[in-house]
Amino acid sequence: MVKRGWCTGGVAAFAVLLSGCGGGGGGGSSDGPVPDLSGVIAMESRTRTDLDTADDIRLGLNGSNDSLNDAQALPGTAVAGGYLSASSGRYDTGTQDVFEYFQEPVDVYSAKLAPGDRISIQIFESPESFFPFGPQSPQPSLKVISADQTSETDLLIGQSNVLGAEFEEGTYFLEVSTSGGDPFRYVLTLASEGATSVMNTRYTEPDFLLDEAIVTFKPSSMSQADAGSVVRAMSVSQAHSLRGNSWRVRRNSGTPVSAFSGQSSEQLREDTVTWIQALRRRPDVATAEPNYLYRAQQIQPGDDPLYSRQWNYPLINLPLAWQVAPDGGAGVGIAVMDTGLFRNTPAATGAWHPDLSANVLTLPGQIMDYVSSELDIDSRFGDPVGRDTNPADPGDGKSQSSNFHGTHVAGVAGGADNESGGIGVAPNSDILPVRVLGEGGVGNSADLIAAINWAAGRDEIDVINLSLGGLGPSQSLEDAIDRAWNNGTGKLVVAAAGNQGTDEATYPAAFANVVGVGAVDGAGVRSSYSNIGPSVDLVAPGGDASRDANQDEVADLIISTWGSDDGGIFVPRYAGLQGTSMAAPHVSGVYALMKSVRPSMTPDDFFNWLATGQLTSEPPNRTEYGAGMIDALKAMDAAQDGTTTTILAASPSVLQFNGVVNQQEFSLAKYPSTASVNVTSVSDDSSWIESVSLATGQVDTSASVRVTVDTAGLNESETYRAEITIAYDSPDEPTASPLAIPVTLQFGGSPDDLDAGRHYVLLVSTDDDRETIAQTVVNAAEGRYRFAFDEVAPGEYFLVAGTDMDNNGLICENGEACAEYPVNGLPEKIVIGGEPLSGVTLNTSFRRPTIAAMGMPRYGFEGYRLKAESGNQDEPVRQVETDR
Repeated sequence: MVKRGWCTGGVAAFAVLLSGCGGGGGGGSSDGPVPDLSGVIAMESRTRTDLDTADDIRLGLNGSNDSLNDAQALPGTAVAGGYLSASSGRYDTGTQDVFEYFQEPVDVYSAKLAPGDRISIQIFESPESFFPFGPQSPQPSLKVISADQTSETDLLIGQSNVLGAEFEEGTYFLEVSTSGGDPFRYVLTLASEGATSVMNTRYTEPDFLLDEAIVTFKPSSMSQADAGSVVRAMSVSQAHSLRGNSWRVRRNSGTPVSAFSGQSSEQLREDTVTWIQALRRRPDVATAEPNYLYRAQQIQPGDDPLYSRQWNYPLINLPLAWQVAPDGGAGVGIAVMDTGLFRNTPAATGAWHPDLSANVLTLPGQIMDYVSSELDIDSRFGDPVGRDTNPADPGDGKSQSSNFHGTHVAGVAGGADNESGGIGVAPNSDILPVRVLGEGGVGNSADLIAAINWAAGRDEIDVINLSLGGLGPSQSLEDAIDRAWNNGTGKLVVAAAGNQGTDEATYPAAFANVVGVGAVDGAGVRSSYSNIGPSVDLVAPGGDASRDANQDEVADLIISTWGSDDGGIFVPRYAGLQGTSMAAPHVSGVYALMKSVRPSMTPDDFFNWLATGQLTSEPPNRTEYGAGMIDALKAMDAAQDGTTTTILAASPSVLQFNGVVNQQEFSLAKYPSTASVNVTSVSDDSSWIESVSLATGQVDTSASVRVTVDTAGLNESETYRAEITIAYDSPDEPTASPLAIPVTLQFGGSPDDLDAGRHYVLLVSTDDDRETIAQTVVNAAEGRYRFAFDEVAPGEYFLVAGTDMDNNGLICENGEACAEYPVNGLPEKIVIGGEPLSGVTLNTSFRRPTIAAMGMPRYGFEGYRLKAESGNQDEPVRQVETDR
């Protein structure tokens, strides 16, 4: 299970608790008890979900698609579910559970359209009873805007659907917005000219006459029957022949014949449907269906094997910085204050992780494990209970793999360049492991203060990395940090800004003499979880498991060293994690590179250069990004006072195309800025890069270079990669290494792009109450969801799953993704008891089965109710997520 946020804590043993600001995942094991029920939920091809639904906003996991600049790309044919609201408020669900909606007035998508393509949007509101002061109809709008923004067409006013709009072939933005009224869900569908049935995203509820049915008898049963025999056989009040074997029958319930279903109570409609379903089960009946009403159809309008997966380094120009700092941080000490480091046995004689071993520096006779006795479990490996000299991570004593958080952080800061695994930012630096987080990744402020006070007096340490948080504004802790800072001449202290997506100050990151680091994804966009505001001085790659912004077909996770200790056997591993914990060691490593080329450099120098923009790229805004994203090459230039070896760099350092955006621009920068650089050739290794608008000759850093790709004839299910190579020279560097710019083209058709939104999986009672008995939450991975339930009471249940995009406590409403076992619209009971049930398969979709598929309309269905709380207010069920 993955908890909502890492940097949280409380009070225990009279000391403030702290925890690592990293992410979950990696190092897990499939061994262990078999769940009572487990399975997989698949989803329809080209399914997408809005990046900022109310459910995402509630958890602080929302992305952004609110403007043309961050439009969410859709494939040429797509079904996308979304949420909008002109205001914030609370639903009146009639229960003690609290469900809120949040202001989110606009969503923007981008897509390729061609003549004959169709756009459909359908609007769905919550039940009227959920609004205590009466419902207010939403005021939605859909605009189609040309890529060059020279034309704009309003396709939706009110709540009508759109079909058959004519477009010239090209790229367009689709802006869905609301100007007032209650929150609503919507389903946006893009379909080619030949596609059929693209709008069945709601259960169809055609009007019918109450207490009437059309019955067709089997030929052998009553082919020659008269009205009287039909009335007697069917126990009805009236029967009228419709020729052949079909009859119109009516039961006598006292309901006026003229009452339309749409004008009648839900109960009357349901009673009629229940009666007709009973007629269908008769052995003499071939079919039975409602007496539907019809109307006239009048229209009313590297060499380390994992380096290729370390996307985070090119993002901050690190490969170019390594050219300037070939020593890789040698002689600079990084104290990683965390859970300790992986050893093949946590005993003092054990071997460190092979990708860290060459760089680990321990100090004989010095306390480097500061975890106090109440949080320490390393005595089973021969260490004294409490503080000792061995900073190995002892795991957590559980049967499945522990959280080797400190090992991951150390690998980012200073993993060795040894042709094995990955590599760290400063691959030749000294890593000094200092254990301050004990069992479960938890520590207390007293231990941390003692460790920082010790580090303040050690000449071997130049930078202290604190990928942890959850502390309040402790004066004692700030005093210890200030002591290490030593008026700007001592140690640079770097801390994770926290993962709650809040602007509340998080400590120690928010202290004045600490560099607080927020996280960005593979495109340099703030990670959905990353804190903002006073805790963020700058940002660095921290990853985001919910995104593939760099288009490498895997989630934007930070790959680094890890370990497993299943069954007490310690094995070195690698894992991908997300978190501001992963962002902080990028900055610590860059500082080590800078100090290796300028030994006299001080923390005060770093803060001064940061304040003047010499270490970072220009931020989109300072609230989210602080001074901007760390740029390793700019940092090296600052450290060498602009006297670096002549280097040509590109910004952005990688280019990404998606079949919708087929032009990108980048700029060139020279280091040092006064250098004379001459481009000698521009080439690429692909057939689909159409042009690069860069001529040979002297580099003009004020000009943008435009790259255009041609996607004609390419397979939209494939991902294409290429490289633009710019060869150059200068008087000072006649044999400079060429500048290589990676280029990716991905149309978005891979399974990893599929996402129908966070799914709540429920076991529901089979009685009329349909009470939720058990509940879990799953996210999409590799185009599907995996779920499991443990310790379920034996019995019969309905198994269902779906989204709650408007956060009103109901899943599977019209306009939300829904899966029912075994078939949507036709749920059947499953029996739990005896042997575990595994391999259960469901299919989720925003579409709904037709009446023909279900056999009968589904009148009055309003979804399945979620359990907001577990009964313990500190354990919100809806925030539990599984990685099974």
